[in-house]
Amino acid sequence: MVQNRPKTCQRQAHQSGFTLIELMIALSLFAVLSAMAFGGLNHLLGQHQQLQLKQQRFANIQSAVQVMERDLSQILPRSVRDAFGDRQAALVGGATPEFTYALTTKIWFNPYSSKGNLLQRVSYQWQDQTLWRQYENQLDAGVGASPVRYHLLDQVTGFTLRFLPADGQWIDHWPPINTTGDANLNYLPKAIDVYLTTVDHGTIRRLLEIPQGQSQVPSQPQGAL
Repeated sequence: MVQNRPKTCQRQAHQSGFTLIELMIALSLFAVLSAMAFGGLNHLLGQHQQLQLKQQRFANIQSAVQVMERDLSQILPRSVRDAFGDRQAALVGGATPEFTYALTTKIWFNPYSSKGNLLQRVSYQWQDQTLWRQYENQLDAGVGASPVRYHLLDQVTGFTLRFLPADGQWIDHWPPINTTGDANLNYLPKAIDVYLTTVDHGTIRRLLEIPQGQSQVPSQPQGAL
């Protein structure tokens, strides 16, 4: 004989699952929470990327400043000859439209070489908000010599140097002209004041003292100026 279930048991069996409306509400809440979590994660990733870009930019500026400091602080009074055979000062530059500065600098000291210091002709040029660095493969440029030019820093809105001669009066060009209208091609300033202005970090200033021992022309290999 088959017995019928009580009506209370039947109602409990019907109420043990989720209704369609409850399921839809749960899915909607899950979608909203997922969207909020994804938005927050995406924001954090964006901030992390921006921080990495700022760190890389700061590292690029720091590297460019260090390169300039190294070149200028190791400048030597060694004039050179250009591709046409004309003599050029050990340090030359001024407030020209292209703001070009050229100098003879010491790359490194080799105690096992008869030449001692390895010298190099380096120049800087600010053009179209980009600071370029250029160097010659040989100190005295020969006919057909091709200098190596590369991008040092971008987003540069200003780059100027000031020079301090022996009289203590800052000037914006080098070498200075004496009373006879001539220039001492191996004469170096006592100090160089560097101003580098960027779009995002403003003006960076470096005041570099030129060691007085470098005011004397170093010994040169045969055939040097």
